[in-house]
Amino acid sequence: MKKLALLLLSPLIILVALKGHTAELTTDATASNSQVPAAEQKKNKARLEALAVLVKRKQYPQAFSLADRLAQLYEGDATFDFQYGMAAVETRHYDEALFAFERLVIGAPQQARYRAELARTHFYLQNLVRAKIEFEKVLAQKPPAAVVLNVTKFLEQIEDLQHSVQPRFMFAMDMAGGYDSNINSATDELALDLIIDDVLLNVTLNDDSRETASSYWSTLLNFGYLSPLTKTSSYDLRVIYSNRTNSETELYNLDTAMAEVGFSFFTGRIRWRTAGRYQYVQLNSEEFLNTTSAIVQSQYLLRRGAMYGFTMNIGQSSYPDNPDGDLTQQTYNLSYTSAPKKRTWMFALIFGGDTASETINEYNAKSYQGFTYQSTYLWGQRGSRYWLFNLIASEYDAINPTQDEIRKDLATLLGVGWRYAFSSSFTVRNDYSLSYTDSTIVANTYKRAKVEFGLTYSF
Repeated sequence: MKKLALLLLSPLIILVALKGHTAELTTDATASNSQVPAAEQKKNKARLEALAVLVKRKQYPQAFSLADRLAQLYEGDATFDFQYGMAAVETRHYDEALFAFERLVIGAPQQARYRAELARTHFYLQNLVRAKIEFEKVLAQKPPAAVVLNVTKFLEQIEDLQHSVQPRFMFAMDMAGGYDSNINSATDELALDLIIDDVLLNVTLNDDSRETASSYWSTLLNFGYLSPLTKTSSYDLRVIYSNRTNSETELYNLDTAMAEVGFSFFTGRIRWRTAGRYQYVQLNSEEFLNTTSAIVQSQYLLRRGAMYGFTMNIGQSSYPDNPDGDLTQQTYNLSYTSAPKKRTWMFALIFGGDTASETINEYNAKSYQGFTYQSTYLWGQRGSRYWLFNLIASEYDAINPTQDEIRKDLATLLGVGWRYAFSSSFTVRNDYSLSYTDSTIVANTYKRAKVEFGLTYSF
């Protein structure tokens, strides 16, 4: 409770400690309204003076109401933006506050007061990674001792929040459209040499069995709920549904539904989670795949914010149209994520295997190993861009009866993209990827390119 009280008093502490900075603010309203009639300029000047008085008296609801009406005229003026931001953050209009303090930080990046208020706004929006980055930048500017003390308390609170369990409900809806050069991950060969009844034949492929390009649109709905059991443990529920519809053909339209129930707890700096998952997949509106799996996850958070991770997923996949096609799947993931800064990177080792339930299906069983590297760069206060590279090598357990050698694949993927948040609820995204799988079996060698543009609404 004492820590919470100190955080609630933080605006006053920052205000007093950095009072000298506020003297640098100047009102440019007259210049920006040179085309406004003199009588109207006089009224606007009176409104700005009233706004300053309201903020000084901490009458923030009235100040925000007045500033919101003046925003179209005075956005970009340092004095107005600061007063607007203060009124907005103190009345919990955090998106408006974020825009105001972003403009101030862009215009005067060395002004510690602006950055401190920007960090505080991110904190209230629960953008803890961004808040931590901005608070650390404030400390790097060597502000007065009182500010250092207050910012340190915020950083301690961020660490506490990252190790505590808070009840929350999450919903996200993503709508996207794009183009895929190979929706069925198929070869571009016109014909293949296949062994049929011990006879080698050259089989001509129809259009549906060859590489098929198509534009598409997709929808994803994601529901999540987390409820604490104790201060350090919780249970969570997740339900996800996605649909992808191709314009070129209906054969490869996908509907996927997934439900997951998990239990999480902390032991010191390690967060553990166990979960059960069920996934149901339809291909062209027909049942295609069912997967049931058990998941174990752990995350070890280092003091400077970097993190080690481990995930184990063991499951059973069944194909309703192929009773002999069941597979037991095991996947292991070991990862390291750098401390949250303007640039963050992640490296993960991946290995596992699929075991056939029936001997007749051993040619679909395999072992694999590889890695993923992803780098993310924060782009301003609302955007980010990333690139990633993934490489997986796999070897199958037996020779497919239609082939004369064992299958070995080397799959590579290069992806880039960006995100931009218009507000705490709306995000626009753009993703590009190139993938290539080189296989000892010609039928399984293919290339694929995708571009996708989407809009996400979440709360």
